Amino acid sequence: MAEGDRPEVPVIVDVPERVPGAFALLGLLMLRPIDLHYRLREAGIRSPAGRIGQLWREQAEGGRAAGAFVARMLLLLVVLSPGLTVLTGLGLHVMGVPMRGVWFLSAALCSAVGLVVALVSGLASGVLLGSLASMSMLAGLHATAGGAFGPESGGLAAMAVGICLGIVSGLSAGSIGGLASGRGPSVRNVQVAAIATSVVPMFVWSGASSVSFAGAVAASALVAFLACAFRLPFYALEVLAQAVAYAVERFTGRPTLRWVPVRHHNLSYLPHPFLGRHLALAVRSRPAEVLAVADACLRSPGNILVGWPWVVEALERAHAQEAVEPQA
Repeated sequence: MAEGDRPEVPVIVDVPERVPGAFALLGLLMLRPIDLHYRLREAGIRSPAGRIGQLWREQAEGGRAAGAFVARMLLLLVVLSPGLTVLTGLGLHVMGVPMRGVWFLSAALCSAVGLVVALVSGLASGVLLGSLASMSMLAGLHATAGGAFGPESGGLAAMAVGICLGIVSGLSAGSIGGLASGRGPSVRNVQVAAIATSVVPMFVWSGASSVSFAGAVAASALVAFLACAFRLPFYALEVLAQAVAYAVERFTGRPTLRWVPVRHHNLSYLPHPFLGRHLALAVRSRPAEVLAVADACLRSPGNILVGWPWVVEALERAHAQEAVEPQA
């Protein structure tokens, strides 16, 4: 084989410095899982949503980034999550909220279940489900059983249980899907997952309690899942933040594109008002910032149409105007 015909040796990327810290990982998992997917890939991790075994194999092959990622995620699951749950439970108890059972045992159990999920399904899945379930069980199990929402078999108690189930599954579904695929779950997939989240507790509680209690749990779980999977509670804040950012730049001239919520949250399924007008204000003076926002729009299911197609057209229009003005 001639010297020029030698196959190229693949370049192995391993940049553990690109792996965020434990608290930053949790924030990115919840709000920017798609950005985290690409950041971990850039660090050299081949399977950002992989099982612990897969990531350990990457570490054994010399992947320091995979090792750092596993260590920080396990720190969240095994230390920080149960510790925060215990402190929150103590705070509720001091405030006089009636609770039954020993909540730190539930926190330890959730961490153990999260480890099993991390081994079987994926590390990110185990960390999110274990951590969120650990916190939600304070209200969904201990406070409900303690009578904080009325009789244990009453309507408010059923709603509390269902809401906790919906929050855990809804938040986890979007974050796990975004980290695994590098894009937000489709509306159809969210709807299918919502049906499953509602049907499962209906069967479980139908055998353990009354049909009316099971129906209340299922209905509240469905509503909470849809609200959390589509990130509806965040949307009001996003609308306000986008309107304020646009108004500040529109009336004061101060650059505020770095404030726009589409750059800080990947899983908004509804469009942000004033975003297109905001981009139009900066398209001629700060095209690099506009392109960064356009890239963020491509990672936001509700703002894709405000992304590259609009920006390319606006840049071409601005370029044409700049070409005409010197002639005039």
